[in-house]
Amino acid sequence: MHGLIEGLRQVVSIADTRSPRLWWGLGLRGLERACAIAPFFLGFVWLLEPAMPSLVWLSVGLAALLVAQLVCSHFGQLNSFLGGYELMHGYRRHLLDHVAHLPLGALRQERIGQLGERLTEDVKRIETIFTHVLGELLASLAVPLLFMGVLVWVDWRLAPALLVTLPLAFVLLNRLSGFFLAAGRRKQHSFMRAAGLLVEFIGGLRTLRLFNRAGAWREGLDQQFGEIERHSLGVEVWGGSAIQLYRLCVDLSLVLLLLVAGLLANAEQLPALTWMLFALVAPRLLDPLLDVAAYLSELRGLAQAQARLQALLDIPAVVEPSQPVAPQGHGVRFCDVSLRYPEQPEWALQGVAFAVEPGQMLAIVGPSGAGKSSVLHLLARFYDPQQGRIELGGVDVRDMRLDQLYAACSFVFQDVQLFDASVLDNVRLGKPDASLAQVRHACAQAGCDEFIQRLPQGYDTPIGENGQRLSGGERQRLSIARALLKDAPILLLDEATASVDPLAQYEIQRALSRLAQGRTLIMVAHRLRTVRHADVILVLDQGRIVERGRHAPLLARGGLYAELWQQQAG
Repeated sequence: MHGLIEGLRQVVSIADTRSPRLWWGLGLRGLERACAIAPFFLGFVWLLEPAMPSLVWLSVGLAALLVAQLVCSHFGQLNSFLGGYELMHGYRRHLLDHVAHLPLGALRQERIGQLGERLTEDVKRIETIFTHVLGELLASLAVPLLFMGVLVWVDWRLAPALLVTLPLAFVLLNRLSGFFLAAGRRKQHSFMRAAGLLVEFIGGLRTLRLFNRAGAWREGLDQQFGEIERHSLGVEVWGGSAIQLYRLCVDLSLVLLLLVAGLLANAEQLPALTWMLFALVAPRLLDPLLDVAAYLSELRGLAQAQARLQALLDIPAVVEPSQPVAPQGHGVRFCDVSLRYPEQPEWALQGVAFAVEPGQMLAIVGPSGAGKSSVLHLLARFYDPQQGRIELGGVDVRDMRLDQLYAACSFVFQDVQLFDASVLDNVRLGKPDASLAQVRHACAQAGCDEFIQRLPQGYDTPIGENGQRLSGGERQRLSIARALLKDAPILLLDEATASVDPLAQYEIQRALSRLAQGRTLIMVAHRLRTVRHADVILVLDQGRIVERGRHAPLLARGGLYAELWQQQAG
């Protein structure tokens, strides 16, 4: 129970809403339930005291309680819903803001399907707590227990019969809920895995069919769905057992009430009016308590969603300086930088040191897995190095705001990211206020204006989710055009020409050569022919710089660079 309350407190704290609407709503929901039971006590007092006012005044009092119940019901539900949605709006805003400031390297470790499940379904589950479950639970608990106190005042001998089994009921519910929560965690884990597998299956269906592996993936998905079914049955078994035992204990209180009432009646110590009040009120007090088990079980299950989201919120965001320093120039310097990825025993980079000045082109080459892309990931602050420092314009990138860093850099990575919008909108991401003429000029430099003109609507053609209506080379050239349009002083290319044909590659290289004038260009390349004219070539192997220099001297040295050149030439 403590963990449940703490989880709710964290959500409220994170949402940071100043509106009291939710709390007013919850209070009015409690008053609504109180107004529904109060007439019985009003009638009891009226019958008990002969000196009470006339029946007219009793009718007025009952009518007032009825009106109050209707008003509290309307405004209680309205404020509960609106306040809950308002609170969750703040929670969603904080959550998305936190995700937006997470290191991109941390997000790359998450499966897209699982991350999407957290940010949509888990948030929706928490929203259900505040809009539907919490008000019902508090009203079901608070009002019966409050009126139990009034019943103790009416007859201290009968009231304990209604209370004595409740502690046992809550103890059993709490103990068995541990098994229910464990089953719920297993079920949700299965759902998360299935969501990730489904996203991969749909996204890779073409490849799976071409390699005749779609059937095997379907079998894997069937097994995952079978696992969900088994865990779902476990949730129902433990949840149902806990609820039934709880309800049995609560119902036993009515049996005890009848036994105690019978004993008192036989001894002629039970006034008829008192028994009538207990007989009428007891079911109305116990019925909400019977529902508490379902609400608590639902609340505990939904609280697991909050725990998963809290784990996401606990990932440290990128630390930005309180007093950022502006770079003086656009040179890049790595000073004895070492990087080890999370949960990886080996160093991805060790002791990497180099400098590239504006107007220079630095190329990074090496065998697969040598750490080439890691250099760009560090400069983009996808990760921070464990050792050393990275300077831009003489300033450690950790002393700059991210918007300063990204304003100075244009990125073209091997994994192209496009959006379900038009060609024009995708290219304009690099410069939202760019004119059509500027967009076309950038596309012409990147070698993609020609194929865009052949599209049904030209630059206004929608390209589908992640540009799925375009070929791999066309998507890559659009991302290059986007970077060219941004026209930042630093250009970072990661296998930027790997997916284009030789003619387009030649055109792109000419465009990049023009763009590099007065700018800092860092290029990771697999095709060594694309880096022959680089001012400096770094050769990486197992995370270390093993060679550096220009093309011709490196060939003459006969080292790893020459070996890679010969392999590609052959």
